[in-house]
Amino acid sequence: MDAIISADETLFFWINGIAGKVPILDWLMKFLGDDYFVFAIMALILLFLWFGFRRAVQGETNQRAVLCAAGAVGLAAIVIHLFTVYGPDRLRPYDAYPDLVNLIAYARTDPSFPSESAAVSFAFATGVWLMKRGRLAAAMFFVAVLLCLARVYTGVHYPLDILAGVAIGILASLAAFGILRIIEPLPTWFLKLMRIHYMA
Repeated sequence: MDAIISADETLFFWINGIAGKVPILDWLMKFLGDDYFVFAIMALILLFLWFGFRRAVQGETNQRAVLCAAGAVGLAAIVIHLFTVYGPDRLRPYDAYPDLVNLIAYARTDPSFPSESAAVSFAFATGVWLMKRGRLAAAMFFVAVLLCLARVYTGVHYPLDILAGVAIGILASLAAFGILRIIEPLPTWFLKLMRIHYMA
């Protein structure tokens, strides 16, 4: 375990060591690693999927993708909360090594492990991909990867925190996908109800 932690910290310092040297890259990584920017973009994508298509078959597929992604995010949030309460209380890099980390984002107060941002972003992307494979899902994965890289670059998370969050997000998506299959026809009834009330 010590070897894994050591390798994790070494990789962190290699990535974070670039921070503070290229202003435009610092700005981009702070922008991508912001708690709200990426999630706002993904929420807009989900709204587009929900309302943006009028062809019945395509529209229903997209709306099922939204249901899967939303369910996945909810499950991921529950798991992250359980980790926060009962899991290991790993210090953020800038708390553990205040004189060595190039912190170019604002400091957080919650534990470093696992990364909630990685979990939520991959829950979004995987939830959509499981129902609707294509360019949009691929773009969501690309944005999620950039967010994860930015969180390490800006000094907020270790790589291992990110990997744990990614795993949680993917597993939460698979669980949400399975639950939607199990509880069918409830999702179908829900979508019909939304259409009756012009909400889908």
